[in-house]
This record gives sequence, C-alpha cells and structure tokens, in this order.
Amino acid sequence: MLVQILQQIAFGLPQGALYGLMGFGISLIFGISGVTNFAQGNAGMIGVFVGWTVYALTGSLPLALLAGLAGGALLGAGVDRLLMKRVKGLTHAGMLIITLGLLMIFDGLALIVWGTEPLLFPDLFKAPPIMVTLPPALNPEQLLLIIPGGDLRTALAAVVLSFGLVAFFRWSKPGLAARAKAQDEAGAKAVGINVAAADTLAWAVGVASAVAAGFLIAPKSTVAPTMLINLQLYGFTAAVFGGFASPLGAVVGGLLLGVIEKLVVLGLTSLFAAAGILSVNAADFQLSVVLVIIIVTLTVRPTGLFASRFKGKV
Repeated sequence: MLVQILQQIAFGLPQGALYGLMGFGISLIFGISGVTNFAQGNAGMIGVFVGWTVYALTGSLPLALLAGLAGGALLGAGVDRLLMKRVKGLTHAGMLIITLGLLMIFDGLALIVWGTEPLLFPDLFKAPPIMVTLPPALNPEQLLLIIPGGDLRTALAAVVLSFGLVAFFRWSKPGLAARAKAQDEAGAKAVGINVAAADTLAWAVGVASAVAAGFLIAPKSTVAPTMLINLQLYGFTAAVFGGFASPLGAVVGGLLLGVIEKLVVLGLTSLFAAAGILSVNAADFQLSVVLVIIIVTLTVRPTGLFASRFKGKV
C-alpha cells in the first residue's frame, strides 16, 4: 500500500505545481488590485497561442516562450490600464460581469484568429521515467515506484517559477510597493507609491504566470481555446484553499490539492474494489473532490489556510 500512496503523490505533485502556478496569478491580481479575474485562464490561453504562432513562424522555442510571456504581460497590463482603471469602484456584480465578459471575448478572439482545431506544441521537458524499488520490508509486493521524468521536470519548473515570483513580490522594490498598496492604499499614496503602477504590475505578472502554466501543460493538452478552463478551476481552488489574498498560500495550496486529489481517488478505488463496485471509475470523481474542498474551506476557514485577511471584489 505504501508504494501506491507514494505513486499517487508522485503523480499529484506535478499537477499540484501547475495548480499552484495558476492559483498564484489569480491570488496576486486579487490581493493587489482587489479583482477576482475569471478570465485568467483564457487570458493565459491567448499568450500561449501567441507563443505557438511565433514558434510556427520561426521554429525557435525560446523565442516562442518569450513572445508568449511578453504577450501575456502586455495583455494583462492593457486590461488593467484600458479597462479596470475605468471601472474601479464598480459593484461586485458589475466586476463579475466584466471579467466574465473578458473570458468570452478572449475565447471568441482565439476562435476567430486560430480556429477550433487543436494545435501541437513541443514538449519542453523530455525525460525517461525514473524507476524506484523500495526495500522489501516496506514493499513486500516488490512493486515499482514510477516517477515520470518529464512531469518531474515540469513540476520543478513550475515550483521554481512560482516561488521565484513570490520572492520577487516579497523582497524587490516594485514588489514591496505593490504589497504596501495591497495592505493600505491610502498609506501607500501618502508615502509616494504609484498605486496605479502596482495594479498594472499585478495584472501583467498574473496573466504572464497563467501563460507559463499554459506552456507547461500545452504538450499534453494541445493548444486550443479551452485548454486552460479546467486548470483555471483548479487554480481558483488552490487560491481558496491556500488563501485568496496570499500568493504563497495559493502555491502551497495547489501542491496540497494535487496530492489530496490523487490520494482521495486512490482511497475511493480501494473502497469501490472492497465493495465489489467495478463499474465505477474513481477518477471520474476528481472534479467533485475539488468542489468539496472549495465548500469545506469556505465553510471552515474562509480566508484559506495561509491568509489572515479577505477583501476585494468577488
């Protein structure tokens, strides 16, 4: 049983790292600008399409990645400067409608420009699987623990990027200014901080992080208008679980969510097998697990596991 548990953890951590990276951007935009961005996934998708286009034209993967990330950052900054600044102070319902409208606009734009046909994107981290055999005392069945090499590298890239961005906003001068604005906008203005620039920075980095998550998942999911819809849901869950106003909490929450999701499926599989229920696939309940985690977290600890405050538009 130990090997099965470790196997699910090995499968869950790479997914959780992607959940955390998506959740980071959602939490960052919310924590600094006070807006829950329901268009986060589709905004990231536009950046991935830009990267795919550059790759198709040039054949250069590094240039494609840079173009996609830059395109995502510009898109996020443009949304803040051209739209969010003009509707600041809008009601909760109004802000919800605007972000949902952006979601549909980005979806329509992708359909018009790139069409509905799934597009292939090169694998960023090709690597053979790692086979591990535990000592007989811990593994009497002598089962192999298989760690997907490509997924492991993807997870490391997502974790390094996530914690690197957390460090940027914790210790860099622009990051400290943005955090000061998030904590006390009036006080930040009083000491000369450009609060408008702080919001724009949050949107630019937040959307760019969604593009990065899209690049990491694209080799498996293909590039398509709907490619980040599910990942956005998991990112929101990670943000709620870890703390909606805490980007670090969202990253950690994503890692925990990925592991919990797989362990619950393992438990359900064993339960169904013991009960003789063989016609039900426990993996079909993964989305239900996510929704239950959202409900339980909001009921028991609305601020999330790692946040002590909750403010902004939802």
